[in-house]
Amino acid sequence: MSWMSDRSVGRWALVGLLALLVVDALLVALAFRPDPAAASASTPTPVPAATSTATTTTAATKTAEAVPVTQAIAAVDGKRAWRAALGTCRDAGSTIEVTDDGGRTWTKRDSASAALGRIQPVGSDRGFVIGAPKDCSAGEYATDDDGRTWRGPRDIEGGWSRVPGGDKPTLVITPKRTDARPCGGTTVIDLARVSASKAVAACADGRLMRSIDGGSKWSSLATVPGALAVAAREEKGTPTVYVARTVDGCAGVEIAKVGDDKTNRVACVTTLLEGAEGRVSLSVVDDAGWLAVADATWRSGSNLKSWSDTA
Repeated sequence: MSWMSDRSVGRWALVGLLALLVVDALLVALAFRPDPAAASASTPTPVPAATSTATTTTAATKTAEAVPVTQAIAAVDGKRAWRAALGTCRDAGSTIEVTDDGGRTWTKRDSASAALGRIQPVGSDRGFVIGAPKDCSAGEYATDDDGRTWRGPRDIEGGWSRVPGGDKPTLVITPKRTDARPCGGTTVIDLARVSASKAVAACADGRLMRSIDGGSKWSSLATVPGALAVAAREEKGTPTVYVARTVDGCAGVEIAKVGDDKTNRVACVTTLLEGAEGRVSLSVVDDAGWLAVADATWRSGSNLKSWSDTA
């Protein structure tokens, strides 16, 4: 080291110290650099939002669960309707009530069978149900006196219904098949007839599936998060589908119109949903809409925009 001056030694010492500082800074930066896999996992995934005519809404969390409908409502018009608890083959429990004054009063009738899959009034006194006794053999029962007495069972011909009994939640009865699976292996929570050959099924995962050939084949109509019940009617000759669903921005049940590429809010019915699991049902006819939520019933005019409690 005798050939280096003190100034040279100091200069080289300073250079070495700076080099150590640079290396130390690089090591610290590398230590705190995000792991590529972790960074990818933490990136939020966009969630598609359901659209509304008034505001964009997304599926609400933990309100009413998408389970098979156990309570059904079916209307003739703005005055007459039936509502029912569907029951099961094993435990029975099905009930039927009728109204002819817009839902202000309901009269209890004897149920046609232990379990019901569909109720359908078709006039002032006539109607039918698809049901099953305790052996769970499905059949059709008819009435000509508004449910006071029933005839049947007879074979189901040309009817649409969820399978009564509750033990075959993936199957529906259609004009072409008695064991159609519109949702594949997923539970069917509700089924709405549009015409003799057309119907829409609501699946527990939010998919709406439609058939136009009597139930032989099914195709996707839309996915509607939060859907609890489905109904349909023809508007100017066109099948039109509505759902009752839960969404953020509606403190109760939203009535929404479903198209091929969007779902639009028609109305929000403010109500508590506690105790309403499986007990939300919807019926739409030419001049009215009916909504049942647990023990309460609402009714609207033909545009489905304004709803009032019938009690």
